[in-house]
Amino acid sequence: MGARTIGGRRLSYPILALALALPLLTVGQPAKAAPHADGDSIRQVGTAVSAEAWAAGRQRYGAQVTADSAIEAYWTPERMRNARPVEESPSYKAAARRFAQSGGTSSAAPTNRSRPVDVPPLAGLMGTPGMSTQAINPNLGSNHPTARSNGKVFFNMDGGSWVCSGAVINSVGFNTVWTAGHCIHGGPGSSLATNWSFVPAYDDDLANPRPHGTWTARELWTWSSWIDSSNWEADMAVAIMNTRNGVRIVNQFGGHGFRTHQGFTVGINNFGYPSGAPFDGGNLLRCSGNSTQSGARIRINCDLTAGASGGPWLINWDGNWGYLNGVNSTLNSYAAPTLWWSPYFDDTASELYNFTAPR
Repeated sequence: MGARTIGGRRLSYPILALALALPLLTVGQPAKAAPHADGDSIRQVGTAVSAEAWAAGRQRYGAQVTADSAIEAYWTPERMRNARPVEESPSYKAAARRFAQSGGTSSAAPTNRSRPVDVPPLAGLMGTPGMSTQAINPNLGSNHPTARSNGKVFFNMDGGSWVCSGAVINSVGFNTVWTAGHCIHGGPGSSLATNWSFVPAYDDDLANPRPHGTWTARELWTWSSWIDSSNWEADMAVAIMNTRNGVRIVNQFGGHGFRTHQGFTVGINNFGYPSGAPFDGGNLLRCSGNSTQSGARIRINCDLTAGASGGPWLINWDGNWGYLNGVNSTLNSYAAPTLWWSPYFDDTASELYNFTAPR
């Protein structure tokens, strides 16, 4: 696993398995960049395909199987139903315990080395069906811009099958999905995710819960301080998605905009796929409110349960599109959550965006 450094912060990255000969393969050489003064870096972590996924792909597609089709074949409806919220994973709970034992707060001030990022949303090939009023009912049709630009994430890690949430974000490469760092790597003592996939507009009320298919990633990036020390202020990640049928994911579905350095108190619409009771993980849900400062992070009142991790915090959401300004990172209770936290989107988010947007 390699590290790339931006301005001094280390990012981490995954590398996609491309051959059938090996049961678990990562390829490619990580690029290098200068480390930040604090030693953090942007690092790529593996997008490997497991032996079990290759076997599922060969069974369905024979010798023509690709990494994409192997992952799609692996994630059967039964496996998707049985995948558990990542917040229940041992690595997530261990990271939460370490944070609580440290006092549960951070005194770090927001960083302002780089210029704020302000990228507008993009409607994509599917277009925008008029400027609808702000949605109250979260059960949006699968072609609605908010539904198709949000999705459910499925992956394997530390011997388990897990789910998170994520969102398609406009970028120069038209191929990025943002989620939480713990949705691609479990942190210290844990491992990278394998068989990582994103299902736009996932909805188990439909005959086909994957109305837009399964999309796979060729690269996964997060901060080394998340991987090495479970730094919740850096709990954010970017998946660089493969094309599907020759089309890039942002071009197909559109993508939300992206803004940083917006202040601690902003109006938030929080989306995700909560799996814990009373929800079942089958539908995209929303809660909204004003964020407040919590150390060097922000939080909102929200009762989304486990499974919503990685879901987008959208500001200036118009009922179709908004601007990403946070992701679901930690919650105050597994049984009955009332609060969610996100990293504050300062330079940490700006630099991750600027580094991954052209890839």
